[in-house]
Amino acid sequence: MYASFKKDRGFTLIEIVVVIAVVALLAGILVPLISKNIEDSKAARAKNEVVVIAGAIASLYKDVGNWPSTDEDGPTWKPGVDRVFTDPNHVITAVASGAGRGARNWGRMTYYKPLSDYLYYNNPDGDTGSSNQNEANQDYPTSGDYKWNGPYIDRPTIVDPWGNSYVINARYFPGNPRYKRSVKHRVYVLSAGPNRAWDTPFADNTGDGNDDIQGDDIGITVTVR
Repeated sequence: MYASFKKDRGFTLIEIVVVIAVVALLAGILVPLISKNIEDSKAARAKNEVVVIAGAIASLYKDVGNWPSTDEDGPTWKPGVDRVFTDPNHVITAVASGAGRGARNWGRMTYYKPLSDYLYYNNPDGDTGSSNQNEANQDYPTSGDYKWNGPYIDRPTIVDPWGNSYVINARYFPGNPRYKRSVKHRVYVLSAGPNRAWDTPFADNTGDGNDDIQGDDIGITVTVR
């Protein structure tokens, strides 16, 4: 009697090619869907964060009676700032094609302060960070009816889902001496969005409905001057 042994059978070249083709087809279908879901989740997070930041700013105003638009002499509002950044080290400067008038101003670093100086530290005057905060007659009061009750945010720096700073066009906060014209402007908490470039107008000769959020920028109105 002879024993017979069946030789192991491997994959043929055709079978391997078919498997690779199926995997490639599935990847072609799934990758765009996954990428879209990731971008959608980032946009949803940004929409939530601008609401949270705007709410914190409103809480500051309710407590101290001042908007975050000061950089010297604290609550006396002199001379004022044009922009407030949630992270000054990660500010978008790019402007999208077809952007609104003055959109480049969102990313300019002149006349600015970190949002943390108002919401995380009590330091709205010419200082910054944790040093020299809570100074009498320069920073917000720490006692009385209109005292600073922060911190209003849980960390000093905040970036959007694409790793960039949110920006507040503080130039147009009511009472800011940096803007002396009569045209009304919206004050936004704004992200440059997934294209990482500014679309929304930021200019004195816009306003009254001509400074709406544009393109894929993501933001919310804090107040209207």
